[in-house]
Amino acid sequence: MKTDSSIEFDVAEVLDYEYTYQYIDSTRPDSNVNTLFGIKVKSCHSYFNAKPFIAKPANINSKNIPVIGEMVLIFRTFNQVSNSSLRRETWYYLSTVDVQSSVNSNPIPGISDKFVTQTKLDEYKPGKTFEFKTVSPIQPYEGDIIVEGRFGNSLRFGSTIKSGGNYYKQPTWSGDISSDTLISNPIIILSNGQNNQTQKKFVVEDINLDNASLYLTSTQNINLTLNNSLKTVRDSVTQFSKSQLIGTADRIILKAKTDTVALDSSQSIELNSPLLSIGIKQNKEPGLHTEAVEDLFELIFDVLIFGLQDSNQAPVTISNPEFIRLKNQIMTRLKNKSIKQDKF
Repeated sequence: MKTDSSIEFDVAEVLDYEYTYQYIDSTRPDSNVNTLFGIKVKSCHSYFNAKPFIAKPANINSKNIPVIGEMVLIFRTFNQVSNSSLRRETWYYLSTVDVQSSVNSNPIPGISDKFVTQTKLDEYKPGKTFEFKTVSPIQPYEGDIIVEGRFGNSLRFGSTIKSGGNYYKQPTWSGDISSDTLISNPIIILSNGQNNQTQKKFVVEDINLDNASLYLTSTQNINLTLNNSLKTVRDSVTQFSKSQLIGTADRIILKAKTDTVALDSSQSIELNSPLLSIGIKQNKEPGLHTEAVEDLFELIFDVLIFGLQDSNQAPVTISNPEFIRLKNQIMTRLKNKSIKQDKF
């Protein structure tokens, strides 16, 4: 279909193509270096039942490669050999057509072939490794920009939501909107592994249930459930109304490849864990209970200075069992097994 600008648009079905995810060197005759991430398509309209052809991605910096059987919007314009005197054209694909309203996949296999057989449809596969998955769409709020992957991963550029909106699901974050300066304050949520529902029901990111997530807030309150209560901070996570960086996952690893990991705070750094391991050696020893060390040294010095005394302050001969009792106290009370450090 030609337009006044001479750019041709069409809708095409995606077919199987072995080179979409391959790189072939430019020295080979079947090189694809000028059609990287290209897909094989067949027109659903103006080229109905014509031969398949290759369409390149219109945006090479943002990959959204369709799977087999999906429909894509395509257009034709200049290719890599064109110049002011030579004009050659190539087809490019823009985006997948949302025919199924599915985040995961939107196929209509065989739509470009009026002679397609039921046997061929029964043999349809969306790809060599791609598998269908039930994935719920993310609940949008007014003004949001949301990027969703096919597998339950998402990036939301959102804000504090004013109550009363006509939404299926309310947000899991909240914020003070008592003044105009606080309404629509920004929040960024990167979420991976959401709690998907049936029937394409909307879901909202949940910092306590999603597999892993990262929240960048401005003034929002985040209802995060901690494993251990914080002891030194003034406000809990749910009450804090200034900017926060909150990350959750089953395991968190921070690695500095050539330099230092620095934790810098104007107030305090709190480590809340049943076990704290310090150092790089495999062989560890317990830390010390500081107050127990003080008590035991005070007891030892009292014995050295005054000796043991009975209830009437009379000197008592120190017996072997009393030394054993003192030794046992030292051996048991000094060790803090919640802190492990490299063995001396």
